[in-house]
Amino acid sequence: MMQPQLSHWSAVLLAALVCFGIARASNSHYAELRSAFYESQQAERKRLGLTDWAQVKAKYPTPEIALCRAAHIVPGVTGEVTVRGKFVPGSKFLFENDAVQVVNETATATEYHATVRVRAGVGPTYSPLHVFAAVSGIEASHPCPAVYVGGKYEWEFTAQNGWRIKLHPKGDSFPQDGANSTSYTAEFYRGNETKPFEVREFGLGLGGPLYGNSYSGGFAEASNQPGSMPDMEQIMKKLTDPSTSPEERERLAQKMTEAQQQMMDPTNAVKAQQKDAEFGCKNMHFNDSADSVDGQISCGQKVGTISIKGTRRFVGP
Repeated sequence: MMQPQLSHWSAVLLAALVCFGIARASNSHYAELRSAFYESQQAERKRLGLTDWAQVKAKYPTPEIALCRAAHIVPGVTGEVTVRGKFVPGSKFLFENDAVQVVNETATATEYHATVRVRAGVGPTYSPLHVFAAVSGIEASHPCPAVYVGGKYEWEFTAQNGWRIKLHPKGDSFPQDGANSTSYTAEFYRGNETKPFEVREFGLGLGGPLYGNSYSGGFAEASNQPGSMPDMEQIMKKLTDPSTSPEERERLAQKMTEAQQQMMDPTNAVKAQQKDAEFGCKNMHFNDSADSVDGQISCGQKVGTISIKGTRRFVGP
């Protein structure tokens, strides 16, 4: 009899991560518990004399998740997770991220409730909750995005070329439900200078259960460049805002015209190309373990890909 398969979401994501060589080994606690559950339910089917898979599926159907709201929890703290739906008695509920530890849990045919604790010292991450039917072992079509681990974190790196890079949280301490990244401000310094020579917005991808301690993200285009995308987006946002006055709308329209002219100015194009060669940092990747934080930044032609080492600090919820 075939073993129940991973959900489509997990299978696709795992395949993609393996291609990039950054998937975690499959010996996590979650993987061990899932395998043990599959084996126990296979033994249960044998004990019950259930050999007709169609009959098994009819009696122990796919779990249905009707309501699932993510709990926002900081490291070292407990929180509550509640999921509503349709679950046959004996269904199994497993958090995929090993940083999320179950303190207590209860389940009925229509609701699952768990008190969970997030391991102290971990970086921002998240954990899906997977639901498996008893006996059949069939998994719910999609996992529940049950826990977001967050708070305010700061990173400080030293690059091999002498730059210092600081990441400061921007906006909410937790991502929006369903998202897997948060917004940071990245400041670039030369040596011991106290004023950054470059400031960019950085979208930090959360370290999830398959990524482990690996983080990556991209730097936004500088908003102070003539005709830059962030600048144009801000203008468009204000132009389409019903509350914008006719006078302000006229001023913004003029500003957009000037920005477009600047974009077409060959002199500005040359300056932009020069800036891209001298800085041009597009993305950053780093591994954040208990012992060290190290990674790489990919920048422009005159900088190249540079290695970085640093530290992480949790500064509050």
